[in-house]
Amino acid sequence: MKIFTAETQRSQRERRARFVFPDKILMSGLLSLFFCFSCEKKSEPHILNGEAMGTSWKLAWRGDGAKNLAPEVAEVLEKWEAVLSKWREESDVSRANRGEPITPDLKRVIDLAEVIHQKSSGAFDYRLLKETSDAGFGPSGNGMDLSAIGEGFAIDRVGERLRELGVTDFVFELGGEILVGDGEWEVAIEAPDPATRKVSRTMKLRGRAVATSGNYRQFKPASGGLAGHIIDPKTHTPVIRPPSSVTVLANDCTTADAWATALFVLGPDFKAPEGIEVQWNIEN
Repeated sequence: MKIFTAETQRSQRERRARFVFPDKILMSGLLSLFFCFSCEKKSEPHILNGEAMGTSWKLAWRGDGAKNLAPEVAEVLEKWEAVLSKWREESDVSRANRGEPITPDLKRVIDLAEVIHQKSSGAFDYRLLKETSDAGFGPSGNGMDLSAIGEGFAIDRVGERLRELGVTDFVFELGGEILVGDGEWEVAIEAPDPATRKVSRTMKLRGRAVATSGNYRQFKPASGGLAGHIIDPKTHTPVIRPPSSVTVLANDCTTADAWATALFVLGPDFKAPEGIEVQWNIEN
């Protein structure tokens, strides 16, 4: 059984992610998700990887290895990076932040972000580009920052394309957010310890998505804990917590991605909405 690692980093550019064999683990990143192939007696999976949206992606699937999936994945990710990237001056969101009309593709994501904004009582706010920049985690500007939902949305679009091509037993990762198809794959969550790299627990997933948000890799020391990249919409400043992370499992990665951010703002006592599973990891 071969084990792969997905690691993420929210830097001042973008999050970085990659899968590596265990003897080549790269210990950089805000969050780490480790997953390995299920012990089911199936064929050895095929592996593809690439770069998009300022980070790395990896696809593993079982079945027909003759499919040329790399261009298909790259095309989907490039389309949505051109819509959602806060780093590209000519992306749809950057143009909208300058007062130009909102495109239909951008409106599609904004509408989903607004649903999470309402359901989270405002804890998920996609209009904090200035505050994120002031905290040192984004480019200068004002308006929308769809980073906390954009990667999850793009992953779901990749999943749709894979199914259109007849690939159903897969796991796809981008920036540490993961979508699992019809087969079983094992995911392990890293403990939120800034000083070490250790696995907190593992889980087997099928037909689910997982996303994690935390504050223990990219942060500034603060009274009462660590100040990371996640902004509290009420205070317009970074959320301060002890070294922590929250992992969200949902039926789609858009939901998991957005709620991971919202729940990190809301805290462990908030009751998660129906249909998602929440697991908090807090270092004492």
